[in-house]
Amino acid sequence: MPYTVTKEVVDAFYDAFVKPDGDKLADLVHDDVRWTTRGPIDVLRFCGTHHGKAQVLELATKTLPTVFTDIKLVRESLVIDGDRAAALNFQTAQRRADGRVITYRFAHFFRFMDGKVIETTTIIDTFNAAEQVLGHALPRDGVLTMMGATPAELNDLVFL
Repeated sequence: MPYTVTKEVVDAFYDAFVKPDGDKLADLVHDDVRWTTRGPIDVLRFCGTHHGKAQVLELATKTLPTVFTDIKLVRESLVIDGDRAAALNFQTAQRRADGRVITYRFAHFFRFMDGKVIETTTIIDTFNAAEQVLGHALPRDGVLTMMGATPAELNDLVFL
């Protein structure tokens, strides 16, 4: 019988990834995982393709925490179809270098095998994220920098 991922497995993955909890994440990532995040690697150094559990754990527990702290995700939608899941998320985090709050949307496309992520592609609103990381002002910056703001409270014009 083919594997069908559950919402609980997806939720457990996000919880472990955002904290980051390397032990829990290790239980949810396949040894042969292929992890791709589309974006400008020179600006968003967590972008690129990572192969294998060790590289993904390094990304989640060492690389990403050097870029962002206090990561918060709001899932806007989740679709599950058999062993695949797609999620549209809104992320708010503080940039470690200067404490600036960065907000952007991203989509995750997962494939699971036996309850573990075997493949993922992340597509970030990279223009928006890169502009913020580089320190460029965005419209309604006062609203954008409110930690805990929901996507509905933000000006969607910055997400074009």
